[in-house]
Amino acid sequence: MSRLSIKLFGPLLVATITVIAFGGVLAFAQVKVKPKPDLGFLDRLEGRLERDLDVARADQANNKKTLDDARALLSRAQASKSPAAVSGAERAVSLAEQALQKNQLREQRVLRAIGWVQKLKESAAAVGPIGAFMPRAEGTVEVEPKDGGPPRKLSGDVPPVAGPGDTVKTGADGRADLLLPNGSTLNLDAASAVTLLDDGLNLLFGQIRAKVQHVMGQRFDVRTPTAICGVRGTDFIVREKAGKPASLVVIEGQVAFSDIKGIKTVLVNAGQQSYLLPDGTPAEPTRANIHDMPKWWEEQP
Repeated sequence: MSRLSIKLFGPLLVATITVIAFGGVLAFAQVKVKPKPDLGFLDRLEGRLERDLDVARADQANNKKTLDDARALLSRAQASKSPAAVSGAERAVSLAEQALQKNQLREQRVLRAIGWVQKLKESAAAVGPIGAFMPRAEGTVEVEPKDGGPPRKLSGDVPPVAGPGDTVKTGADGRADLLLPNGSTLNLDAASAVTLLDDGLNLLFGQIRAKVQHVMGQRFDVRTPTAICGVRGTDFIVREKAGKPASLVVIEGQVAFSDIKGIKTVLVNAGQQSYLLPDGTPAEPTRANIHDMPKWWEEQP
């Protein structure tokens, strides 16, 4: 008996062929083919990231002009020797510097993400289907495979991707942005976890902001252990934290907010919020103070 294992590599295929022969007669052959990634998704990602890069650079040019104007204002305020004018001008300079730093970080992040997408396209056989690409993964971010394998901690040399059905978790110091094949964007807060589904996601715990891209004929639901959010082309925030009722804030669009048993559903419009009452059903929507909400999803200089 003889055994021969051959590995075939191609732009879209990795195959291991095992052949067992007795006296030169083929007795068994096994072919294992690794599922290929969606190259169309990677192409769309690269285009989107290149547009983001253009925007980040254009914003930096505007930030620099604003900073120059603020510094000129500060010089005039100092010449006037007015404490109130100096204080206001110093505040303007500080805000302009922070805005510039945020867009500089944004540019660096996007450049790294573009590099990863190009690597994934060049070595397409090294990854399977992609359920989400993470252009930002800061602090502790792990991917738990749907098959129950060991978690994969994202780092500089680990592709920032998760497969369909995988769970993405952030630690207390973690943040992650997820770009989905349907064009939607998720911002995952610290100490949070989501499982990627074909028709949406499960927020196991923590907080997310979701910007859902409407696709005709497709639905996208965000489920938590206690609630369901049915959305269509919407920007919203969902929280599911221990000791607190599940809650929803809608920034744009409309969300159908239901308890997990489907007893009651309320329609929450832009600028409104709702939460689960002690009996487990959603409260009637009220006005949300979106302007003063912590913007935890933004770049931090």
